[in-house]
Amino acid sequence: MSPRRVVVFGGTFDPVHNGHIAITKCLRDESDADSVIMVPTGRPWLRPDAPVATPEDRLRMVELAVEDESGIEVSDVDIVRDKTTYSIDTINDLRPRYGTDCEFILAIGTDAVPDLHRWHRYEELIEECTFVVVERPGAPLDDTTSLPKNAFVIRGPMINISASEIRSKIEQGDLANAADVLPDLVLRFIIEKGLYQ
Repeated sequence: MSPRRVVVFGGTFDPVHNGHIAITKCLRDESDADSVIMVPTGRPWLRPDAPVATPEDRLRMVELAVEDESGIEVSDVDIVRDKTTYSIDTINDLRPRYGTDCEFILAIGTDAVPDLHRWHRYEELIEECTFVVVERPGAPLDDTTSLPKNAFVIRGPMINISASEIRSKIEQGDLANAADVLPDLVLRFIIEKGLYQ
């Protein structure tokens, strides 16, 4: 029996939106993996501003967004760590749960590639996992892009949705436009909890 292949897709998901879900489904369907794990970050070190929603609320929104999707899991591994989130820690903390022979595939957007060498314990990270680079709107790959030695590329769904714009719409009471880009259960949760208002 061949080792399990699992894609790890981390993000702040503040809030999780239809663009995130489209990417997750694309990763599931095109990466030849057994499953995709969505991992809401706890304290992302490369992000200048802290997420607006609590880690627990962001985790719950992701769970609601994919509860009926096969082959997609959600992990709280970065949230329960309760300290700065680094990808190498995510992989190392997931390994006992999935086995020493599991092949982890770390999903990153093309916009993250230029700074990849700055990631914490980068050399260790490229030994511990494969990378799948997802093409994103406004960040195309070209011949000058330097990818990790064990990376492969998939063309992601070119859906240009901004979480910050969604938060702004909700703050302004524009729930109709927010509803166009959010899973129904996520929007309902946001309204019930009074998030971003």
